[in-house]
Amino acid sequence: MTELADIHCHVLPYVDDGAEHLEEMQQLLTEQARQGIRLVCATPHLRHGMFTASDAEIRHQFERARTFIRTQRLPVYLCLSREYHCDDDFLALLEQDRLLPMGNGNTLLVEFSNRHSFEMICDRLQRVIRAGYQPLVAHVERYGAVRQDPARVGRLIGLGAMIQVNASSLLGHEGWQLKHFCWELARQDRIHVVASDAHGPAYRPVQLAACAQKVEHRMGEAYARKVLWENPLKIVSLK
Repeated sequence: MTELADIHCHVLPYVDDGAEHLEEMQQLLTEQARQGIRLVCATPHLRHGMFTASDAEIRHQFERARTFIRTQRLPVYLCLSREYHCDDDFLALLEQDRLLPMGNGNTLLVEFSNRHSFEMICDRLQRVIRAGYQPLVAHVERYGAVRQDPARVGRLIGLGAMIQVNASSLLGHEGWQLKHFCWELARQDRIHVVASDAHGPAYRPVQLAACAQKVEHRMGEAYARKVLWENPLKIVSLK
């Protein structure tokens, strides 16, 4: 594969637990370009009591990232959204329609925690859909309520959700259990997007090119292109 997309990553500095400063942002963007990633969607966290940077703050850092890409002539298109934790604050923003969908589309990257039951996950996803958005479930492999029964991923898709898994999980860097779960989803064609969820040069670095090679080897070029380029491109509505 010659083109990759990374639509879940934490490259913007000073806004969450991703890039700690401008130099790390520059290292991440440079590495993404080196790995053949041509589309990047920055998705800083929004989570009550943990990651509370305003949309104005993340837009400021987004413009700094765009300036770096332009001055360094990196072959990367950068767009902006957020990774929304599905808590009560998120539901309030959803009700007020004060959200940043991915790129030019209507997709929201939503995350849960192990405190969420499967029933609550389904309820929150249905609320997102009723509000007129397409939910993309971030790193679905992390949620115990889903992982205990892989068939539940099919139920989430049946509700209308899309599914994202992390490159590090497919590569086995998050443990055997998550790796096995993700490859089983791949075999069942229940993954829409593979993304890096990169946070820094050291902690959860960009590993998308290595993952793309592994996916292509095990699942074929057409499948790899679908989850690492074509579907992300459609989600941000650039094609």
